Amino acid sequence: MHPAGEALAASRGATAVVAGVVRGLHRSGGRPDQPGINREPFPGRGVLDRIPRASLEAMGYAVSVWVVDGNSTDRTLEVIRDSGAKVFIQKGRGKGNGVRQAFDRLLQVSPSAKPAPQGREFFMMLDADGTYPPEDIPKFVSALEAGNEIVLGSRFRGTMADGAMTHLNAIGNRALSTLAHLLYGVPVTDLCTGMWGFNAAALRRIELVAAGFDLEADLFGSACMSHVRIIEMPIDYAARIGPPKLIPLRTGVQIAWRLVSRRLNEKLKPSAPANVDSTLRRGTTA
Repeated sequence: MHPAGEALAASRGATAVVAGVVRGLHRSGGRPDQPGINREPFPGRGVLDRIPRASLEAMGYAVSVWVVDGNSTDRTLEVIRDSGAKVFIQKGRGKGNGVRQAFDRLLQVSPSAKPAPQGREFFMMLDADGTYPPEDIPKFVSALEAGNEIVLGSRFRGTMADGAMTHLNAIGNRALSTLAHLLYGVPVTDLCTGMWGFNAAALRRIELVAAGFDLEADLFGSACMSHVRIIEMPIDYAARIGPPKLIPLRTGVQIAWRLVSRRLNEKLKPSAPANVDSTLRRGTTA
């Protein structure tokens, strides 16, 4: 399996939801040369094992991990369930589709009907390809506790392992981040990051339409249009487990178009623009 993303959510003082959303590309009838189709064992298992549940529980959170599966046909579901995680099987294909469906489901079953005290209901999303540090989740939660509504993990502000990101992908990511800043007026250094934290109330205000690798651009653009308070924190970035799935040029065009179309098709609300806390963007938390 070639996992695309994982999400985690926590809620303090209520029946907490910690959701892991790992979208796989396992499909019946896939070509054997397609990367990530029904490979065993499930490489995201190591990421699931690294989620710091004990630390989150010590902070007062109950933790639940969910995995989004892309209709796998190998032992992926068995491995996931053996890890103690729950499984959400997406309909259709695409990273954006899988994550959107998972968030919709989790927001329906989360404690939102009876809001947690002081709004302590948080979600995390991180790619489960082994590149992102689940050990940093408590730092994201602390930043959300401080009143921030969305936290992005910036790989360019942290340390990248040798070979973790190609030179072409680094240039493309910086160009797309600059485009996002120009279009929305909100500074961002790593638009394409796969590690995000959300206040549940803010996540409910964000309307998403992306079906594929334009998910992060859709998240950022919609959050800006909704005037959500966005910050960045530095994270380290490791080498990937398995071959990459995205095609740089085609994916870059898709992401750029999502940014432009989102900006053109939605009217900016007549309130203050989205806020970015410069202190937190440098990685310190209150």
